[in-house]
Amino acid sequence: MREELPDAQRRLLEELRRLKGRHGWTFAHLARKTGYSTASWQRYLSGRTMPPWDAVDALGRLASQEDGRLRALWESATAAVARQSASQRTASLARNGEATAGASGAAPRPRSPTTLLAGLLGRALLVASSLALLIPWGAGTASRVMAPRGAPPDAPVWPWPLPTATGPPAGAPCLGNGCRGRDPYRLGCDRSSVTVHAVSADHRTLTLRYSPVCRMVWAEVAPGAGTTDLTVSGDGGAVTAPPGDTRTGMLGAAPGRATGSVNLSGRQIGVSAASSWVIGQ
Repeated sequence: MREELPDAQRRLLEELRRLKGRHGWTFAHLARKTGYSTASWQRYLSGRTMPPWDAVDALGRLASQEDGRLRALWESATAAVARQSASQRTASLARNGEATAGASGAAPRPRSPTTLLAGLLGRALLVASSLALLIPWGAGTASRVMAPRGAPPDAPVWPWPLPTATGPPAGAPCLGNGCRGRDPYRLGCDRSSVTVHAVSADHRTLTLRYSPVCRMVWAEVAPGAGTTDLTVSGDGGAVTAPPGDTRTGMLGAAPGRATGSVNLSGRQIGVSAASSWVIGQ
């Protein structure tokens, strides 16, 4: 894998490689099953080319993987690659301009106030668009930008909009703090829930989930065997599951301000809306 890859793209490729390796699939097998050539998969998984969503989705379906988590990783990686490309183009234009001025031997011609203003406005827009991609969920629709090329039809913006609701779903007898510590699946709060972010490490997948109907977050880990201190944290405190459990109870917190973590063999794996981490030996 190329060293200069953005961290978000690296996380996506590590997840795709994990799925491929777990099933022992060859590139030729992926080509037969997904419709993308062997050479294409070699480019995608080495980081030479950013894989399109359809390819990622095809691999996820082949591995019976939840598409919400892969989609979150893919959109985050695509945004990071776009930012990196824009930065490289800006640097390249600056170098070319300096080289042209040096080769001519002439002093640069003064620019008019209109030209200077246009240049400053363009830079301001570039910075604003980059910052918009980094603002975590819950910051409002003004921070969102259009989804990258190749995104699914039902993902019109990034970060994904998290809908709100005024009451609990049918059959779910709680809302907000009344749900604290309770099982999201038994109460029906998992219906229409979304993956905030997920990370895979040490053969475990840690997922932070949010229910826009019940307005609650919780953490899940698969498989749960051998894990301890599976915890979801936020402004409302923290909820921790018993050792070996695959999910926590629910916590009332905004998805952009919540974190999930789990311990495994002395290491902590963690995830939030905008980042993920592994701490320990």
